[in-house]
Amino acid sequence: MKVAWLNLLAVMVPVLTGCSGGDQHPGGSGLVESDEVLVAAETSGRVETLFFDEGSTVVNGDTLAVIDPSRLQLELSSALAGQKVAQANLHTVEVQLERARKTEAYAGSERDRIAALLASGTATQKQYDQVEYEYSQAMVATKAARANIETVEAELNRIATDIKRIERAQADCYPLAPASGTITEKYVDRGELLGPGRPIARIARLDTLWVKVYLPTTDFARVKIGDRATVDTETSLGQLAGEVVWTAQEAEFTPKNVQTRQSRADLVYAVKVRIPNTDGALKIGMPVYVTLESR
Repeated sequence: MKVAWLNLLAVMVPVLTGCSGGDQHPGGSGLVESDEVLVAAETSGRVETLFFDEGSTVVNGDTLAVIDPSRLQLELSSALAGQKVAQANLHTVEVQLERARKTEAYAGSERDRIAALLASGTATQKQYDQVEYEYSQAMVATKAARANIETVEAELNRIATDIKRIERAQADCYPLAPASGTITEKYVDRGELLGPGRPIARIARLDTLWVKVYLPTTDFARVKIGDRATVDTETSLGQLAGEVVWTAQEAEFTPKNVQTRQSRADLVYAVKVRIPNTDGALKIGMPVYVTLESR
């Protein structure tokens, strides 16, 4: 009887051990991170007003600051005045063209009339030469009037482009939030002089956070985008639900802050897990352990 039990155990232990290892879910530790946007100045000028502070919640399209637009307003006024002058000049040269066309038409009819009289012997060659000259001069005047119109129209196009450029620069004086989220860093204060590219604020999306974990090849092969995940905060928050939203295409060496020196020599694959954070309980930088429930 004793021998029979020993034989039964010898068979069951490997089976139980194999089942236990097969059911173990892949996972790893990581730090909670967020999607962030760095807002930078696109024009130069002094900061007149700030509408945010660190910790402020902003919505996509909110005005974050006002950068002194007075210089651009003067440039716009000058460009608009130049546009009015050019429009008046265009009206003038259009009138000149109309007059030149009528003169050319009259000169052409006179040339044809004298040509007919010359053919009948009732007009002289000198008379014909005179009207031919007047007609050619009328044609030159018409071409000159057309050229003047093209010149003024080109000037109007240049002014219109300048106006659009200035209006764009004016819009840049009111930097907008490119995404909804929370201001995590504030880089400027009222009265500071900004230049293009100078950071203004960093916006983090805190309603949805993510964590990146690293898996060995054997575990990574079992993970797919869309798999569910359990995020253990190891705090009073307990465990939270997550979802795999990205998997690496290439292997890399394990980052130094994840595992031991020996493990860091191994190649691993990164997996990104998205975590809803509607109540704001999770914080950026919080260490968590992620268990992936591969399907």
